[in-house]
Amino acid sequence: MIEGNAYDPRWRDVHLGPEQAPVAAQRVGATLLLPVHWATFGLAMHGWTEPVERRLAGAAPLVMAGLLALAGLPGCASFERVSRPPLAPPDGASWIEGARGARLYFSATTPAGGTRGVVYFVLGPEIGSEEPYPKFTSALQAAGLATTVLHPRGSGYSDGLRGDTADYGLVLDDLRLGLARTRAMFPGKAVFLFGHSAGATLALHLAATAGPPLAGLVLVNPAYKMTYGEGMGPSPTDYLAFAFNAVFRRSALTVDLGGDPAAVKDAADREEALRRQRDPLVVRHFSMRYLLAQREVMTACPANAAAVDAPLLLVQGAADALVDPAGNDEILAAARTADKARLVAARGGHGSSSVETTVEELLRWLQARLDQPDGGLRQGEHP
Repeated sequence: MIEGNAYDPRWRDVHLGPEQAPVAAQRVGATLLLPVHWATFGLAMHGWTEPVERRLAGAAPLVMAGLLALAGLPGCASFERVSRPPLAPPDGASWIEGARGARLYFSATTPAGGTRGVVYFVLGPEIGSEEPYPKFTSALQAAGLATTVLHPRGSGYSDGLRGDTADYGLVLDDLRLGLARTRAMFPGKAVFLFGHSAGATLALHLAATAGPPLAGLVLVNPAYKMTYGEGMGPSPTDYLAFAFNAVFRRSALTVDLGGDPAAVKDAADREEALRRQRDPLVVRHFSMRYLLAQREVMTACPANAAAVDAPLLLVQGAADALVDPAGNDEILAAARTADKARLVAARGGHGSSSVETTVEELLRWLQARLDQPDGGLRQGEHP
């Protein structure tokens, strides 16, 4: 690893240039060179990526680590670290104190005509300022189902470093606190978990470790096995940058999950992605250690499904370009419960359209579990 940045003829004895760094590497017997300290600070007159461009344009025989040379490209840029949400919470916001004193935003809506059960929305890290699924939530209210939602630390209106954590277990603990508050607010009522995309994998993890009974679990386009969706997923170059950051800069905010919304094929997904990009509350920049910890939850989906007895409904968007349907097959096959089904959202993409276009079908499934003789509780379980 040899520096080759911030060079100038006027201080040639201070910093090496892109042509001198390979010479130095050869003199110490190196066969692999990783140029460092470039595209980091504007201390000279040359262009931001000129050092590596000049190095790559050279014909020196020394082999360079092309993968690691991506460290100064946009995929490896570091973004500002922020520990407070950029927007004020709604009036009358409710809060839960999480581990290490974190203030966690919690919201609950109660039907006017009495509560038959409650749906706890388990959200992934990209939480916006709008309440999720307005059409579905309104229908739940009309059917006598309350809804609750918690923003884990570092997301939404909650406190905490946004996009990074040294202990992802604290995020999972936050979600458990949200479930505990939900049960405390609606004692004896049937509780359903509802998760979408990354939130679906978190809901499945929560269901596997929740302890007390659940009336059911709804997973919408769970982010277990992913495929490439134009404008929605990382490019091959991004993956190379991820590899560098996973080794050398695990805690830096280097991953922009905003994607390229204008390139998204599905119209509903495209419009939703554009709205999220405009929403200042949505966390866009993440560290590799955060995403790798989240990935562990994602890859555990089949094992978690095998540990869940609660009824399971898996919603699959017919136009979802991001989730591989084969992963949904694995989750359903692994699920221990006998009460499991797949609902294909014919007009749904990856986003909330898979929920908002299947409101009637979702309500029928939820109400059928509420109408069971045990009121949504599984045999052998108790409120």
